[in-house]
Amino acid sequence: MEIINNWISNHERGQVVQETASKKADTWYGCWPGERPPKFLRPYLLLLLLKQKSHGYELFERLKSMGFDYTAQDAGYVYRKLRAMESEGLIASEWDTKGIGPAKRIYKLTPKGFISLGEWAKSLEQLKANLEEFLDDFKEEKSKA
Repeated sequence: MEIINNWISNHERGQVVQETASKKADTWYGCWPGERPPKFLRPYLLLLLLKQKSHGYELFERLKSMGFDYTAQDAGYVYRKLRAMESEGLIASEWDTKGIGPAKRIYKLTPKGFISLGEWAKSLEQLKANLEEFLDDFKEEKSKA
């Protein structure tokens, strides 16, 4: 219980999550005590591509604005995930040779990707309910301590 209280105390003092004015959401990605955070990259990419076609770097920047604490070194991971999703038929790409600079691969959602996004949304709704139940139980037990 001491570990939990220390973590909560640090969290309340702002040492775990720092608010950043330039971000749309708190950086949730680095707030996991002792374990790696869940990898929700796939549904986030599907959602971003539902909103609009995008090239890889643009997706990478939009992910950062949604709370993913990615660095330039993580860009390769995002690109590998995009290529894997394309090979699964969830997204498609085409080369954009217009404009200044090198050609860019523009990604878009496919019908199969739209179905997958719906399945993710259903799963995340269930996860949300489970997490809310967990947090309610935790608050109740914390109040007893």
